[in-house]
Amino acid sequence: MINEIKEIIKRKIYKRYNISFSKSGEDMQLKQILKVNRIGVYVDVGCWDPVKASNSYYFHLRGWKGICVDPNPKMQTLFTKKRKSDIFINNAVGIGNETLTYYMLEDAFSSMNTLDYSFIKEHNLENKIVEKKEIQTVSLKSILSKHLEKDEVIDFLDIDVEGFDLEVLQSNDWERFRPKIILVESNTDLKNDLQSEITKYLQSKEYRIICKTLISGDLGNVFFEDIRL
Repeated sequence: MINEIKEIIKRKIYKRYNISFSKSGEDMQLKQILKVNRIGVYVDVGCWDPVKASNSYYFHLRGWKGICVDPNPKMQTLFTKKRKSDIFINNAVGIGNETLTYYMLEDAFSSMNTLDYSFIKEHNLENKIVEKKEIQTVSLKSILSKHLEKDEVIDFLDIDVEGFDLEVLQSNDWERFRPKIILVESNTDLKNDLQSEITKYLQSKEYRIICKTLISGDLGNVFFEDIRL
């Protein structure tokens, strides 16, 4: 009971003030870019923790509709407790109908749990793997088809899937579902971001880079904007 009261008080404080929950102010940047004076819609793929380092929690507190996706089964309980109004999908997003191995590290809640073994090798985490799960992928377009109403528009799509970002984007139906803003985490410098496969792919879908936030070194989030708007 006491914990529930504390949670209610925290949410009221968080909602009253412009508190950022992102690693580097991405939520405040989104607020500035979108200037939405209505209940919006966000899609958070690779959402990880419901509050900590979240680019979408600020908007959840203000009553936005959220679709959050993460392959880590441990996150289901956290989202049920702290973001009840969000649609949480415990799955991996990809081209669809693939079976992939999800590598879980010693810390079951680690943000570095991943489907990409090359990511594990790159960060010398091979000896930190404690569990492997076989996970069936679903496409982004199938998730959006199921959970979006016909007239709903996605204000922003946030993708952070440790090496599978391009596959997530490729699994969308770009004629039906066009987020106004897309965020994709990147650990390369801006020069390489401008020439990356992800940038070229999104340019082919009529998106352009508008900015990048920095978390540490070259690590940050690249923002893309729909040029059709």
